[in-house]
Amino acid sequence: MNDSDAQATLLLEEARRFFEKSLQPSAASEGRVAFLHAAILLAFSSLEAHVNAVADEMALRSGLDVLAKSILLEKDYSLEKGEFKLANRLKMYRFEDRLSFLLATFSSPPIPVWTKEPWWSDLKDGIDLRNRLVHPKSNVPIDIDAVEKALAAIVACLNFLYQNIYRRPFPSAKRGINASLAF
Repeated sequence: MNDSDAQATLLLEEARRFFEKSLQPSAASEGRVAFLHAAILLAFSSLEAHVNAVADEMALRSGLDVLAKSILLEKDYSLEKGEFKLANRLKMYRFEDRLSFLLATFSSPPIPVWTKEPWWSDLKDGIDLRNRLVHPKSNVPIDIDAVEKALAAIVACLNFLYQNIYRRPFPSAKRGINASLAF
């Protein structure tokens, strides 16, 4: 496990633990909300870190064209002397698009549409909640059920990604949203 994998794993464990802390009867209302905020933000940071790690690994494969490498590495490309080349400039792609690209391009065997998976709509709802928290335009209500569904969807998404690309389960998928940390 490299440093980025370890960091991504730790972020998910912290998210799981903050969610557990939000469920404790002793958590004051303000504390519960803070734990839920921490859980959702850390969980999505973990998901993005895991997807980035998979994308970086897939970008090492031979035979990829410039557009594929651009999406995987989030680098821009340019046309130089009639040939497309990766540029050393950031090119952001929507998270859902990069995840979809990974699944569509590197799953073996090719999989049917993953957007019909049970976790997909909960993941999209979680992304929406995370985006509203990160880019607030008004007060963003947050509740235990929404965060629980998002966490479960993130674990299911990672397991689906690992199963279909690496042919093995995501290492902590069996624990679902249960943390291994005890702070």
